[in-house]
Amino acid sequence: MRRAGPFCLLLVLVACAHHPAATTPRAPPGPDVPGPSYYTVPGPVPAPQRAERVWREAGCEMWEIDLPPRVAPDTAMVPRSEDPIDIRLFLPRPTNVVQRPLVVVFPILGNRMLLMRELATGFVRQGYVAAVVMRKEVDFDVDRSLQLAEQELRILMMRARQAIDWLALQPQVDPERIGACGVSAGGVMALTLMAADPRVDAAVAVFAGGPTADVLVDTSEDRFVERTELMRVERGWSKERVRSTLRSVIRTDPVLLAPRIRREDVLLFIARDDDSVPTRYQRRLWEALDRPEMIELGGGHYAGIALHLPYILQRSQAFLGKRLGRP
Repeated sequence: MRRAGPFCLLLVLVACAHHPAATTPRAPPGPDVPGPSYYTVPGPVPAPQRAERVWREAGCEMWEIDLPPRVAPDTAMVPRSEDPIDIRLFLPRPTNVVQRPLVVVFPILGNRMLLMRELATGFVRQGYVAAVVMRKEVDFDVDRSLQLAEQELRILMMRARQAIDWLALQPQVDPERIGACGVSAGGVMALTLMAADPRVDAAVAVFAGGPTADVLVDTSEDRFVERTELMRVERGWSKERVRSTLRSVIRTDPVLLAPRIRREDVLLFIARDDDSVPTRYQRRLWEALDRPEMIELGGGHYAGIALHLPYILQRSQAFLGKRLGRP
């Protein structure tokens, strides 16, 4: 990736504001906050169904891994719960057996690899191993999907933990140094994974927000606007009824899980003019996390990410380097 020129750097400096982490004491999590056992499915780590190198260039190669999931009995009724866990593994070349920190990367909505290769290869060029863990597909059923929302989110964390189970056994990975990074919905997953898995030492979230119910109802993303409208047409539900139903169901939410997320090990990026993840919910998540280190950037959701990507990657690498140690 080319370095930002002087003009681009000036734009970044003008458009961003840095807020160091707060230092006030935090309250411990209450008994109603889900712990790691809620996201654990016991059993041996299976071998991949498929492990294929699909791309390489100087200094980096990518493998596609299909890992059989371990499915909890009480989530077996969720559609596609037995789909393989799709991992895109980025390794430094030459692929020697030196153990390196692992960064687990989560994509934006729709399982798209948009910006994921740039993020993953950026980490690899700094000496990390990077693994993009794709989200399970969701079959939307107007009669069931709202009630299954929590199970879907819980399954995402179970699958992410199982991906780490396998990744931690790879000879290039140091299992004692694991971080997470994600953009938008992927940022929510990165934070939630820190609450769900004590092996995750640090998390970077770009333009993530919460509570989840409010983001889903108030986003401008077409798929969720259409689903809310479908609920109105098919069931006669108002937007506020959809919101209240989701609030009553969802427990796997970064705002609820915030007491289990270590403030000093989190870096947030917030967009000032976002309507995909409305800025007010990005700020609310920052407050719920007890004001961890935060960088506020100009622009909206997708344009803001594209404009600031070199800066986001630079600051993310520096933050994770402090928390995980240099490769």
